[in-house]
Amino acid sequence: MLGHVGKFLTAEDELKDAVKRKKSSPIAAITGGSEGDWEEFQALEKLKEQRAELESWCRLYGPPGTWDRWISWQAEARRARKAAIRQQEKEREELLEMIMMCVGCFFAVSGMVALVYALGKYMDKW
Repeated sequence: MLGHVGKFLTAEDELKDAVKRKKSSPIAAITGGSEGDWEEFQALEKLKEQRAELESWCRLYGPPGTWDRWISWQAEARRARKAAIRQQEKEREELLEMIMMCVGCFFAVSGMVALVYALGKYMDKW
């Protein structure tokens, strides 16, 4: 059951993110964005029912405070995931910045070499 509970948390977040991405998509704005709305609604309702069932199970069969600990654990897990995503984005931006610096240096050195070559040709040194 623990594996299913972990999947539940990520599935809920992924589904909500997918709905948000779809609504903000420029293609959805062009086409009207109503395709698949019913399926998304059904999936969200199913998750809502599963969450209520999990809460009921935790409150009935788990030790006292299990549901509260689950809620706090969910919040911590979401914060950790968001922090990991922010860290990945930061690392990606740093990598892109480093690539841009290397490309800029390459063009600067290439330009200097071309300038020296053109100057040498102009002064008949080569």
